[in-house]
Amino acid sequence: MTVEPGIKGGTMDQISTNPRSKMSNQFRKQWTSGFTLIEILVSIIILSVGILAVSQMTIMGMRVTTVTNQRMYGRTVMAQVFEDLYNLPSTAPELQDPDGPGDLDDDSLGDHSTTIIDPSGQRAYNVIWNIADNTPEPAFKTIRIHVLWGVKENWKITSDLLKRM
Repeated sequence: MTVEPGIKGGTMDQISTNPRSKMSNQFRKQWTSGFTLIEILVSIIILSVGILAVSQMTIMGMRVTTVTNQRMYGRTVMAQVFEDLYNLPSTAPELQDPDGPGDLDDDSLGDHSTTIIDPSGQRAYNVIWNIADNTPEPAFKTIRIHVLWGVKENWKITSDLLKRM
């Protein structure tokens, strides 16, 4: 730091007026304030990766919500059919075993079936129930209800109903 001639001691306002030092100070001020193009590009890339991750999470959340709603409606269909079959007399045609003792787990060709469409009309729920007389004990019927849905009916809920004959 140099002091102007004729001034003793010097102050901050009295810094050298060397034109070269003035330019370098202005140059430093100009380039040190603000962001560089590279910093802006890096921040845009980081922001876009974050937005991409959030959008993927949103899409996954929508898929999970859809599957959960389908399962919930499948359980509602199960409860509805279960209650309907429970309230029928044991001599009703829907509770007769037409093919004799068979496999309760057969969900492709059941003893009886029906199809229920969800309220939006977008999904069909196939309900199949199999009946086994005198199972697990004499004077009882076991009714195994299968609710299937999905593209290849790959979603399934199963429940058993025991009914006195």
